[in-house]
Amino acid sequence: MYYFGTDGIRNKASVLIDERLPFYLGKALSRDGVKILIARDVRTHSLEIEKQLCQGLLWGNAQIYLAGVLPTPALAFTAREQRADYAVMITASHNPPEFNGLKVFGKCGKKLSLQEEIALDEKIFHLKNSPQNENDSLGALCASACAETLDEEEPVCPLKIKQSVQNHCIRIVEGADFLYAKHIKSLFGQFKGIKVVLDLANGCTAMLAPKIFEDLGAGVRVFNNERNGQKVNVNCGSTHVEEFAKCVQKDEIGFAFDGDGDRVIAVVDGKVYDGDAMLVALASLYRIQGKLKNRFVVGTTYTSTRLERELARQGIALIRADVGDKNVLAQMLEKNLVLGGEKSGHIILLDKAGTGDGILTALSLLEVKRTLGRLANFAPYPTLQFNIPCDTPSKKMNDEDFQGKIAKIKTKYAKKARLVVRPSGTEPYIRVYFEYFGQNSKKAFEDVKSTLT
Repeated sequence: MYYFGTDGIRNKASVLIDERLPFYLGKALSRDGVKILIARDVRTHSLEIEKQLCQGLLWGNAQIYLAGVLPTPALAFTAREQRADYAVMITASHNPPEFNGLKVFGKCGKKLSLQEEIALDEKIFHLKNSPQNENDSLGALCASACAETLDEEEPVCPLKIKQSVQNHCIRIVEGADFLYAKHIKSLFGQFKGIKVVLDLANGCTAMLAPKIFEDLGAGVRVFNNERNGQKVNVNCGSTHVEEFAKCVQKDEIGFAFDGDGDRVIAVVDGKVYDGDAMLVALASLYRIQGKLKNRFVVGTTYTSTRLERELARQGIALIRADVGDKNVLAQMLEKNLVLGGEKSGHIILLDKAGTGDGILTALSLLEVKRTLGRLANFAPYPTLQFNIPCDTPSKKMNDEDFQGKIAKIKTKYAKKARLVVRPSGTEPYIRVYFEYFGQNSKKAFEDVKSTLT
């Protein structure tokens, strides 16, 4: 594909804006009467991308609903409730502040299928490279309309929609965060006596998550709870959890979210509890509750072999999908399963939501603790993960010399390890994952890194 990667379109914000990709995405989605819901994260350039997206949508007379700043799961929930034809989340998720992106949901907040994504990608490419591209005449109108998006400091109830005074096709949505929070709280009982510590990554969950946990009775401490586009994910959140883990006491459970709130990493007994550990805990609860359909759980090529063996002891089989929540979800839907996720903390609980949701996952782990008394200990095999910078990851993956190095490692450690090498879908890197089952992992790690780099 030309633009879509592992999770939507993502690049440095300057590239997206200069190449006008939000505009062409808008044109590709737009048609007369189609209902499109848009939300954005806290990044400083998200509003500019929103304006450009709306400009493209206006070419086809789409009905545009602007929900302001929301976590990605809240947008998906609102799109379902409002029966939107599409929803677009402007975010770069866990990436640094200079990045941004566009996650596209289909009918009623459902993830696009691979076939739908490919078709949309092709359409954007042809629109962008058409010699008959229209000029930017709607820019000023769209900028004025989008600027009316309200600050969500005080949630409104119930959901209210008001028409923009600038354009009849643009409407402002109020109260989506309140209704999302009300829905999430309705899925759980009280957690009185449980102490939690939250790292909000200075992102979309900064104001919403603490209130939800407090309303459900948990004692709450917070870190990085500004909605700040210049600090989002900077040395905080789910991708920088090690320092946060030191702040979590033995009698507390920590949860570190990413910038848009669709993933979370936990801290249990002072140790990092990643997506693999969470799948073990959740699978145990779901098995006891009789929810684990067909006794399968979906992971990815990065999922620890230790998880696979822990599940087997409970009579549960692991299915591996390609990296990316859309691939996990596709396997779950194909096989009618309810639980799946990634090591990164992107967990999908299809009995509760149609997409990954960090707050929902965290509360589900509290439900495990409340029901079973504890969260299971989990010690993965030692792993080495590193990135190899390159301008064209896919081209490097096809390089004969590089493939020879990969084959050498796989042959040498055939019975002692598992190696996964893949091009990043969102950044200019080759990603390397090496899981070692034997002794002296340090020596093996040094060997792998020196061979591949």
